[in-house]
This record gives sequence, structure tokens and C-alpha cells, in this order.
Amino acid sequence: MGVTEVVFLKSVDKHKFKEELIKKVKEAVKYFPELENETIYVGILDSKDDAEGRADSVNRIVKFRIDAYPTYVTIFHELMHVAIEIMYEKGERVPLTSEKFCSISAMARMPPELIDEEAIPYIGTPRVPKHLVPKICKEALEYRKHHRNYIEKCEEWLGCSIKQWGKGSVDITAWIKNEGA
Repeated sequence: MGVTEVVFLKSVDKHKFKEELIKKVKEAVKYFPELENETIYVGILDSKDDAEGRADSVNRIVKFRIDAYPTYVTIFHELMHVAIEIMYEKGERVPLTSEKFCSISAMARMPPELIDEEAIPYIGTPRVPKHLVPKICKEALEYRKHHRNYIEKCEEWLGCSIKQWGKGSVDITAWIKNEGA
């Protein structure tokens, strides 16, 4: 089993929550086996950039806002971009530019206790209990193997979709009862 080398660039010294960012990145990389034997660089976004984070996946760089409190949800999302690039380089059929695929994949591997935001980037705010989010996202990735509409299904199962609350929707209450929420 390989090790992921994480290099914190000098710009990280200026981060308002430097220690928290370092701690959370070091914890998050443990959930990305694709990053083993890789060097991941962590830096700070340009002050004009209003994104919470960005990834330069080819160069294995993730950057975060200098003044934003770092969350596992954002860190997992940006690391997932790098993991997707590595999977693609190894010949896996993964969508390189889909933010929604990235978010679903990141949440699928995140332990529920690390979910520290209400909303999932590019997906929305789930209406299911937090501990079900990773399981639902994993099921959506399984569903993807044979169906093209896995993103819509994931949003529906999470309760993020408008369709969810309309005619022909899945019964989220029954789902929750079956999962012992």
C-alpha cells in the first residue's frame, strides 16, 4: 500500500484557518486510494477568485479560498477531481468535467461523521438524514453502470430533485424507515 505525499505550498501559511485546513486535508487523503504514490500540492486561490476551491487535476494541485473555513465537503470535492483525473489516466471511463459526478463520487466515499455542510456542491441540500447520504451516492454510482440518468436518480433519492416531490416520486419516508434512520 502506497503513501500519498501532501505538500502544502507557502501560500497556505496565509490561510486564515491554516491549521484546520492542514488537519482536514491530511485526514481526507486517507479516503482516496487513487492518490497513493502521488504528490498532491495544496495552495490558496487568487484573492479575486470567489470559488471555495479549485483543482488543477493534471498537475495534482488543489487550492482553497484564503478566508473560508475549510470543510471536508469542499476538500473531498477538490481531491475527487484529482482522483477522477488519475482514474481517467489509468483508462477508466469517468466523466472528467462533470461537477455533479465529482460531488456524487466524493460524497460516496465520505464517512457520514465528516459531512460538515448542509448542501452538496452542484447537487443541492439533501432531505434525507446525513448518515444516508454516502450510501445513496454509492447506490447512484452502482446505478450508473447500467443507466445514464444516475445523476437525476441520485438527486431524487437524496430529495434534492423537484421531481422527488411530484407525481411518481420515490417515497423518501419509506426509504428512511428501511434504513433505520
